[in-house]
Amino acid sequence: MANAQPPVIIKPAEEKVLRRIFDLEKVFADALGAFKGIFLSRKILRLAVESYFRDIERLKSFHKIEFSDQHKRAAFTMLWIVRTHPVQLHTDANMTEALLLINELFAIHAGFAHLGLTSSDISAMTANYLRNLVYTLHYRPVSGELLASVAYLVECAYAEKTP
Repeated sequence: MANAQPPVIIKPAEEKVLRRIFDLEKVFADALGAFKGIFLSRKILRLAVESYFRDIERLKSFHKIEFSDQHKRAAFTMLWIVRTHPVQLHTDANMTEALLLINELFAIHAGFAHLGLTSSDISAMTANYLRNLVYTLHYRPVSGELLASVAYLVECAYAEKTP
């Protein structure tokens, strides 16, 4: 194809990227700060944030919408954290199952923060629900659309409204 144009790479605004990184660092400190042997890689987190913004822009362009709702923002936040693994283990970390699934837990906290849920709210969820959500994020192929539905249902449950 001689006339094919290279794909346009969407570059998110630097200010938006830095603000989102700062917000995610706060979520990390609040939700996972007590864990020993882990750290948040700013370089990998930046990759997750830039990928998130690119996906959101593609979504808005495809659906011809001006703004994404909080469920889509929650979903794509979770998706890119799980894909990029910004929470890293120190070499001397005591390897536990919880540490091996720490990015999935961070994704849940970061995503549900878009719904106004705090670490306390997430801790109040049933252990069975959290275990299943972590399992799904870790072992199953997930899409932004699937996670947006999950976010919507979680928001409905917390608002005690019928979906």
